[in-house]
Amino acid sequence: MSIYAVIKVGAGQQRVSVGDTLVVPHNFPDVAVEPIFMSSAKGSIKADKDSLKNSLVEFEIMGDTKSKKINIFQYKNKTGNRRKMGYREDKKVIKITSISNSEFEEEE
Repeated sequence: MSIYAVIKVGAGQQRVSVGDTLVVPHNFPDVAVEPIFMSSAKGSIKADKDSLKNSLVEFEIMGDTKSKKINIFQYKNKTGNRRKMGYREDKKVIKITSISNSEFEEEE
């Protein structure tokens, strides 16, 4: 079992480990983020804010993409009023490069 962390992505949470790629919202920060939960290779778990204060999940931005198209259709009865639109949200593709925590490194 390798080191993994849980980070906040948009409105939800995502479990990540080194080498994972994921698609995140375009307003996701460009710098490293603090995890909200962390586990080491030996199975010890850190979830309190004091032990995760010095933790970082670092990543690199691989590129930009767009989400699947959402079709919006408005229709008003008996008037012939129709309107069709589409919407695609901007996204980023990131790759996790490292997960660091000083407490885990001291244990090993």
